Amino acid sequence: MRVSAAMPPYIMPSLSRMMVFIDGENIVLRYQDMCKNGYQPREEVQYKEDIFAWHPQAVRPYLHHVIRATYYTSAAGDEPKLEEINEEIRNLKYGQYSIYSTSDLASELGNTLSSVAYKKSKRSVKSKGVDIQMTVDILVNCYRNNLDTVYLVTGDGDFVPVLDEAKRLGKRVYVAAFSKGLNPKLRAVADRFVDLDRIFFLI
Repeated sequence: MRVSAAMPPYIMPSLSRMMVFIDGENIVLRYQDMCKNGYQPREEVQYKEDIFAWHPQAVRPYLHHVIRATYYTSAAGDEPKLEEINEEIRNLKYGQYSIYSTSDLASELGNTLSSVAYKKSKRSVKSKGVDIQMTVDILVNCYRNNLDTVYLVTGDGDFVPVLDEAKRLGKRVYVAAFSKGLNPKLRAVADRFVDLDRIFFLI
């Protein structure tokens, strides 16, 4: 049988379903702290003070199709300001599964972040809404069996019970975090841990 040159050289494996939940408040604060302590960011990092810090390789999908990756953050300002922030975040990209050297397949599967930005007061460092919404979204998607793997980007130990519940429901749990401010219980509960230090900084 003659194989057409247009046919892909590899067979697409069966991919598990992954959803990514990014605690943007935690990530940007840890990123800023590490910069103040002398860490040098890689040029690919995209950053907006107190709002977001991102590198496309922060998501390591392995043999997964990332259904959605959502960045949760907060900012002071009016509704137009929040929408401007949401738009900036929606233009950020993440790593999607691909066996090819080009990003065509990743684009077809979807590889731009979704955004949830909450309003906070100018004096507040964080918004309570972020942690609450992330917890609700993780558990709802687990209970509805919308995913096989939870990929959580945070160093906040408050999410350990949420991840324990996800595992009880038969889901795999991946955690990505910086070393600074990382609750060790997160590393212990994770089926796979991704070190963000080497992704964001020249180490």
